[in-house]
Amino acid sequence: MNNLLKKTVLTLFIGLIMVMQSCNNNDPALSDIKLEMKATTALSTINPSGRLANTGLVFTEVVIGVTEIEFETFEEDEAEESGEIEDADDDGEDDNEEIEFEGNYVVDLIAGTSNPPFGEAVIAPGIYEEMEIELSPILEGGITMFVAFDYTPDGAMEPVRYEYSTDAEMEYELEPEGGFILDEGTLNQMLVLIDLDAMFANVDLNTATADTDGVVRINGSSNADLAAQIALNLGDVMEGGEDEDGDGEFDD
Repeated sequence: MNNLLKKTVLTLFIGLIMVMQSCNNNDPALSDIKLEMKATTALSTINPSGRLANTGLVFTEVVIGVTEIEFETFEEDEAEESGEIEDADDDGEDDNEEIEFEGNYVVDLIAGTSNPPFGEAVIAPGIYEEMEIELSPILEGGITMFVAFDYTPDGAMEPVRYEYSTDAEMEYELEPEGGFILDEGTLNQMLVLIDLDAMFANVDLNTATADTDGVVRINGSSNADLAAQIALNLGDVMEGGEDEDGDGEFDD
């Protein structure tokens, strides 16, 4: 009787091991993602104070608040657009989707750093159609984006400090040609660039009015016309892609 019991237990144990091995063989290896976000300007050089553009702007601080980053396959994107998703919280997104980076990230776009760090995320390998990035007013003072720069307006002898800020929530859907290809069992370096030239395109800084402390503030209540133009530009300032060699540029 004892021998029969031992044989039964041994058979069940072997069967359990085989089932576990089968499951492991059917599960794809995962991909690791590392993310960097930086500011860029095609007309700039680097100096100790920030980025000096040929337009005369010297950027000294560019900070954004990021709360969510996720990658979506073509099928997931189609399901969202058609409404064929589980959406108990009625936010327009599938409750079953995994969010690769979620938290309150204060991102310094000049230094290319985040606090806390993004770290690495794990995701199934494959081709993802888009990267979704959500910006929220988590920065000090309840704002989403803060940009500080020096500029010498027409007729002035010395540069003036300008500060742009907004508390608007923003969502970007980055869709590079060919999608984001995440390889199995390797670290995939992703890069997101914010174009400062595009952000301030068609913004006449010479018309701005300074506050009593000499600082020009551009926001919803001060120099609001300039803030409105920047808000229009913000839809076209962000681009994402792969940067496997880590040189700060998109791979060819």
